Amino acid sequence: MCCGGGVEIYPRFVELILMKRRLFFIITAFVLSLVITLSLSYLLYNSYVQSNVQNRRIEHAYKVILKTSELENFIKEAETGQRGYLLTNDSAFLQPYLRIRDDIKPGYDSLKRLTADNNHQQQLLNKAGLLMNNLIDHFQHSVYLKSRISLMETKMNMDSLRDVFKEIQGEETKLVKRSSVNRYEQVMPRYFTAIFLFAATIIFISFLVILKEYRQRSDYQKQLEQKMMEVNAYNVELEQIAFATSHDLQEPLRRIRTFSDRLLWKYRDQLNEEGQMILSRIDYSARRMQGLIEDLMNFANLVRGGESLNEVDADRLLQSVCEFLKQDIEQKGAIIHIGQMPQITGFEKQLYLMFRALIDNAIKFSKPGIPPVVTIQCVQTTGEELSHIDNKLVKKQFIRISVQDNGIGFSSEFTQKIFLIFQRLHSTAEYEGKGIGLAIVERVMTNHSGYVVATSQPDKGALFNLYFPLPES
Repeated sequence: MCCGGGVEIYPRFVELILMKRRLFFIITAFVLSLVITLSLSYLLYNSYVQSNVQNRRIEHAYKVILKTSELENFIKEAETGQRGYLLTNDSAFLQPYLRIRDDIKPGYDSLKRLTADNNHQQQLLNKAGLLMNNLIDHFQHSVYLKSRISLMETKMNMDSLRDVFKEIQGEETKLVKRSSVNRYEQVMPRYFTAIFLFAATIIFISFLVILKEYRQRSDYQKQLEQKMMEVNAYNVELEQIAFATSHDLQEPLRRIRTFSDRLLWKYRDQLNEEGQMILSRIDYSARRMQGLIEDLMNFANLVRGGESLNEVDADRLLQSVCEFLKQDIEQKGAIIHIGQMPQITGFEKQLYLMFRALIDNAIKFSKPGIPPVVTIQCVQTTGEELSHIDNKLVKKQFIRISVQDNGIGFSSEFTQKIFLIFQRLHSTAEYEGKGIGLAIVERVMTNHSGYVVATSQPDKGALFNLYFPLPES
């Protein structure tokens, strides 16, 4: 049986390791995808910043080109007006010439501000400023003397000014192309291509892993459903066995007891002492077997469940338990102290069986010649008392009901064994009992998501602490 269990556990252990590895791969793929997403986001943001810088560069170049074109147009208009005046002697042509200085000063100052961070452009603007001043002086000299002699020199200056303006505009165009082509249009597509291919690879691998995991989980789901069907079938069989135990097996026991009683009553005078002793043992064994079957059925019902949760008055419940055990209490002269008890959300019948088992044990395993004293108290406490079971319980709140007696107690090495079904520390000749009472106690506390902790020393009584969890606020 143990070997078979080992063979079955090993593949499950391997499956668990493989599932952990797959989970690690999935987490790794997720982290890589997250890193890629963040990288793409950063690159996208960086490209956005670069795009804004480029837009500002283009806008700056556009303003410089526009201003140089305006200055060139103002000079052209002044030159045209000068020539018209010299040819026609009509002063109406002098209007652009007369306002030339006022027209070019704002544009020239604006250009100086726009190119303040570019020394080469500043030098070109200084050269253009000198050429414009020379042209204006030529215009003034020609108009004043009404002479056409300086027209050729004016044309040469105009050509030089146009070349300077073209150089300024070319410099701005060159800066725009340098920042757009070399740093943005060439580098960014490479980044995006590499990142996209890497992300596509990771996504494809993740998809394959997830697909494989999905198929395996589907297989596990089918296996689980198959196991559930088998478990349900086993439950049906167990219920049939339980029914047989509670009815079919008890019927022969009742008949044995009935016929042994009739035999003892009818043939009492004809039976010797040995015959009467044999019939008494038969009756005792039948009663004991019947009690074992009843307790076993109670335990099976606890495992099977089916009872609904209710608000249970623990004080009233304990009083009813004491009333049921009244004969044993009076026979042993037991004293039961019950403190103030709370309302417990639980299964009333199960709680009744549990407290009955605890008080019955306290009375049963008492010291010879000393009346049993059973003290039942209740306090609210934290899970720090259960930290040896699970550290996660430390922050939780519990209702602790303690059942303490002054009986024979037991050694601390048996604190786990006493909760196993049909495990006894004493023979039936020393103390009556079936070895199932404390198994019922532990099962009831498990059904209530609670805990039972036993502490004791030989000849110093026993203490059973029952921890009922309080709902988290």
